[in-house]
Amino acid sequence: MLGFTVDASGWQPTPITPNTLEAGQPPLLLGNGETFGLLTLPADQSSPKTHPIVIPETHQTAFIDPQGNLDFVDSAGSPAGVLGVNALPDARILLDENGRLLLLADPTTDYAHGILGDEIEARSIVLIDSQPHPKISNRIAIVGDLVFEGLAPLWADLNGDGRSEIIVTASNATQGAQILVFDENGEQIAAGPAIGQGYRWRHQIAVAPFGPNGELELVEVLTPHLGGIVNFYQLRDDRLDVVAQLPGYTSHVIGTRNLDMAAAGDFDGDGQPEILLPSQDLQTLAGIHRTISGAEVAWSLPLSGRLTTNIGAVSLADGSLAMGVGLENDILSIWQAPLSGVP
Repeated sequence: MLGFTVDASGWQPTPITPNTLEAGQPPLLLGNGETFGLLTLPADQSSPKTHPIVIPETHQTAFIDPQGNLDFVDSAGSPAGVLGVNALPDARILLDENGRLLLLADPTTDYAHGILGDEIEARSIVLIDSQPHPKISNRIAIVGDLVFEGLAPLWADLNGDGRSEIIVTASNATQGAQILVFDENGEQIAAGPAIGQGYRWRHQIAVAPFGPNGELELVEVLTPHLGGIVNFYQLRDDRLDVVAQLPGYTSHVIGTRNLDMAAAGDFDGDGQPEILLPSQDLQTLAGIHRTISGAEVAWSLPLSGRLTTNIGAVSLADGSLAMGVGLENDILSIWQAPLSGVP
């Protein structure tokens, strides 16, 4: 694996040690500003379909083992606890500022859509407290024949009350996918419209003040493999209402576990966040923002080849943003904000 450091003066190659992973395993990069390396665990101890996380509050590492347990080790590598969560083998572990963890669990093959790398989806969401000792705080089970179709929820404050909601895509063979919103106690507080046809997916991506007046909105891509419509939602009572749409974009390549072909941020420096997405042919990146009348492309960047990776975005020391993508012609393209392109 190759590394590059980006700052206000440009970029330069940076050694990564260790620099190898199991095939298909997403990376977790650790660094101290001078040296960088991948956090790795022995293949027989951890699932190769996801990555571990580091919990700063406890100085522990948490990871999913081959049996679906959530294992904890301390900074010396000694065991610090095991929770039988029955995690998805490819679940992404989320971590909040209080050292709590959130992940998808209880695998099922009842809905064999198979667009995210396998035909296994989740039947529950598990919330975990890591302090003072790891314990399961809540398990939120889906009802009926629905499954949680994804690798991780969104964990974000959607209603502006200062507390995070849990946002998931729920699917079945009858209605297809819809967005559901739960509070951390497991109560469903809102739902978006269902597609109305099975084996059609929607990809929830980010919550941010996308609205033209700074309103909190959720953005998704509806059917990213079939035309791709960017939807912006606002939470209204117990509903998620679509307030703006823009067709022609994608956020996922069918059959892969790469759900990071999108990024949200103020990339052009105008004070309003955009959602950054590739075009359906993966040849252009577009910064899409909300307007009073709907949603439109604020700027776009033609690529010199077809996008084949996630979109990596980082905050630089001066507060500006940088992003990078990998292309099919073995080129890594890097940009620094403020970005502008073809309106």
